[in-house]
Amino acid sequence: MKQRIFACLLAGCLLLGLLPVSAASTTYTDVPASSWAAADIAAATEAGLFQGVSKNTFGMGETMTRAQFVTALVRLFGWKEVTPATPTFSDCASWRWYYSAVETAYAHDALPSYSTTFRPNDAVTREEMASMLVRALGYTALAGQLTGSSLPFSDVTSNKGYIAIAYDLGIITGYADGTFRPKGLATREQVAAVLVRLMKKLHTSSMEVSGGSYISLEVEIPEASADTTVPTTPPQATLDLYEALRACQEEGTNMSRVAVVFTAGGVATVTRGSRIVSTQKVSRQQVDSYLIRSGVKNYYSDKYDCSYLIYTSGSNQTTIWYQTEESLSAKLALCRLFGVTHYILKDA
Repeated sequence: MKQRIFACLLAGCLLLGLLPVSAASTTYTDVPASSWAAADIAAATEAGLFQGVSKNTFGMGETMTRAQFVTALVRLFGWKEVTPATPTFSDCASWRWYYSAVETAYAHDALPSYSTTFRPNDAVTREEMASMLVRALGYTALAGQLTGSSLPFSDVTSNKGYIAIAYDLGIITGYADGTFRPKGLATREQVAAVLVRLMKKLHTSSMEVSGGSYISLEVEIPEASADTTVPTTPPQATLDLYEALRACQEEGTNMSRVAVVFTAGGVATVTRGSRIVSTQKVSRQQVDSYLIRSGVKNYYSDKYDCSYLIYTSGSNQTTIWYQTEESLSAKLALCRLFGVTHYILKDA
């Protein structure tokens, strides 16, 4: 989680001042100024994400290898490259030009850990591109929760969660015939367009507002349940926030006018055995008063992007799910990817 927040902030800093770039700034002879991808190709080149296949040609219509895509991905996020002594993948020798980029992407969880090969010279597919981008953003767990998500495409059968996120965030679009073409090979101009879309989203920042003329979007906190070992009541859990933002977007709401309401404190639930004694909202100040008590156990849930503490006194156990600076930053990053840059922070 900290990797994702840091990466998004760093990418925004590295790309500051590079946008917008006009289509006229490209000097590639094979990129007509009237091309749909001309502006994106120019922006990708100016940002140093990747260059043309030669000094004067971009390579319109040509595919991009997985090694080339990963190299551009590392540049996009501004990750500091790592070069381990022992290769992670059997087909990526340490002397290869792409070795550090592949290892860096792996270190930032942009690549799955279950494979022993990377296939660096294979052309990257649209499905693989979506998967690596979503992983790089830190949403692997969220993608797993969205495997049953509905998609407007008739040909997506695998990696549905990753494709759903890439599509919902407006990073990768489909085709006019209602297909996504997941196994289709991504062309260089398509890669440029995808990376520039994400680059622009990472370039934004969040602003706290008091309400006013903004459309308030409030995500309800789950009710406490004694059916679980730890009553789970995370304020604005990642999945709930994601689904609320997606629904708002699908309704045609102007996302730039939306302000998401976040809870500054949390919810305290007292249980005795399997019985709930009490449950109530607590302020940030009340949370702080618990955190300084001896015997308090504190945790962070990557699944919900939320902290919780457990405190036992006699036969009672108090569980408090609460907002932290880390959890709020992670959720604001998600909001910005949906085009929402305003938020309201309220206490109990």
